[in-house]
Amino acid sequence: MKKLILCFVAFLGIATMALAEETTDKYALNEQEIALSFQNAEQVNTLDLSMESMSNAFATNNSAMMGKSSVNPWGAFAICTFVGELGIHRLYMGAPSKMIAYYCLTCGGIFGVVTLVDWVVLLIGAINDNITPYMNDQFFMWM
Repeated sequence: MKKLILCFVAFLGIATMALAEETTDKYALNEQEIALSFQNAEQVNTLDLSMESMSNAFATNNSAMMGKSSVNPWGAFAICTFVGELGIHRLYMGAPSKMIAYYCLTCGGIFGVVTLVDWVVLLIGAINDNITPYMNDQFFMWM
């Protein structure tokens, strides 16, 4: 049993290192693009702002954010892996707090079956980098 756990921990470590090396190129800064953004930015005086202009700016930013979720798929998968029986991964994904009561009252989601299916679904969604279809208020998030 100890060898199995050791192999699992080693596999997780190697997978994490490979994923970390793969994502380091995504976060490189381009100084020219940053300078260009500052040059093209509109200067705003806070005294000149009206409620209408602020609401228009909020609506523009809000609609831009609606297309991409701020929930990290791998984060949801990790939460489900370690404390999935409590339903905390569902709170992280935006479900109401009553979901924790559902998971606790059904002994970890019908004795762990729902949690296991959530884990598989979140793994597939994390690999595809899209878990937005599963971000809902239903007890069975995959239905």
